Amino acid sequence: MYTRHTTFPLKPDSASKAEQIGRKYGKLLHDLPGHVSTVMVVDDTTFTSVSTWDTREHAEAVRQTRDDAQNELGDLLSAAPSTVISATLVHDVD
Repeated sequence: MYTRHTTFPLKPDSASKAEQIGRKYGKLLHDLPGHVSTVMVVDDTTFTSVSTWDTREHAEAVRQTRDDAQNELGDLLSAAPSTVISATLVHDVD
């Protein structure tokens, strides 16, 4: 398995709107091939998405969805998002 960790830096007072957009993309990720799980976290300065995929190829294929989210977040972002894909060491869903 592979984990994709994307951080979207937010402008002040944009967390609520980012949360709404994040919920939409959480549902989209769930339906993509190879999806295992997703956790999204929003605070005052950052929207973070951590998703787990069955293969590196599926984790990398999410790039277009990430780009779509970046476009929709648009004016809410204080900088470009960053994404790291890594091998998953532990994935415990008990």
